[in-house]
Amino acid sequence: MGAFATIWLALFLDLFGFGIVIPVLPFYATQHGASPTVVALLATTFSFAQFVMSPVLGRMSDVHGRRPIMLFSIAGSCMSMLVLGFAATLWMVFLARLVSGICNANVSTANAYIADRVPPADRARYMGMMGSAIGMGFVFGPAVGGLLSTEAMPELPFFFAAGLAALNFGMAWMWLPESRGPQRAGPGRPMSPFFALSRLKEVRGTALGALTVISFGFFIAFSAMEATFALLTEARLGWTARDTGYVFSLVGLSIAFSQAVLLGRLVRRFGEKATLTIGIVIQATGLCILGLAYAVPPMVVGAAVLAVGNGLVSPTTSAMCSRMSSAEDQGLNLGLIQSASALARIFGPAAAGLIFEHVAPGAPMLVGAFVVLMVFLLTAPRLQRPT
Repeated sequence: MGAFATIWLALFLDLFGFGIVIPVLPFYATQHGASPTVVALLATTFSFAQFVMSPVLGRMSDVHGRRPIMLFSIAGSCMSMLVLGFAATLWMVFLARLVSGICNANVSTANAYIADRVPPADRARYMGMMGSAIGMGFVFGPAVGGLLSTEAMPELPFFFAAGLAALNFGMAWMWLPESRGPQRAGPGRPMSPFFALSRLKEVRGTALGALTVISFGFFIAFSAMEATFALLTEARLGWTARDTGYVFSLVGLSIAFSQAVLLGRLVRRFGEKATLTIGIVIQATGLCILGLAYAVPPMVVGAAVLAVGNGLVSPTTSAMCSRMSSAEDQGLNLGLIQSASALARIFGPAAAGLIFEHVAPGAPMLVGAFVVLMVFLLTAPRLQRPT
């Protein structure tokens, strides 16, 4: 249990530090001369680096062990925050986000660590517990980031996040044992920046490929919501950034609740594939409620319902991926799932912005619901195929 507690705290501190940056970074980049378009490119830079490197780092964790990759990721987070804090020009801000995206392998590596140590039947529950750390980090991180940001010292949130990462590194160094011994890399398993694209071709038509496509569609819809929710509530309800922040705190709490309380019960009763189906339907329902909401109660309810669906889908997807993987490919395949979610976060917000501007404020939510349902219905039959 000590190793699991360390993994949980490592994820919580990592996502807490990541959450601190969310409300501060756009204003910080603007002070360095960034336009709104350039600010949006910061998120794209992070997601693209994560897309390219997640399978590579996942494969490295299969070969060299989980512990060194976890330590590398945490150290990279610390370094990226320090670069942000000391940034004197805009290119340094981009460099920091690039480093952060490259090193952001904590989630898939942590899930691979769980898969190494937990029987298959219990993986969804344990991965849900790890997911609750992410939810709690997103609850408290943005609030603390907003409180720490001042005109006199706008870089203070980044230094605070760097300190958290340094603490995280020390904890992992002392208390996180290795879950597997070093392995030999199998033939035809290169570790290059182009590995994500080649691996996607390898799994096409398999159950793992279907799970990757489902994850992509799921995060297309969720990232579209993240990108346009504040614009939607401002247009329909006149909400401020603080009001929207309260709802995102509710989203984080709902994700943590569904992963810590609901997920294990549903998996034990219905199985992983049925739980995945339930989560997808709940997410689509929440998106529809948001897209049609013109008052505060349905807006809040829709956000909470969407978050519950998110809390069920993400760890169940990881658990199913781990079942489809051999002991030698756990990190690689979980990294592929994370890579698909990163790719979705590149395209989802851009498409949502265009739909919001040229169709209607609620259209991104409704289109997202349609996309996630159609992708799931078209690919779910393939989940029965061999990997």
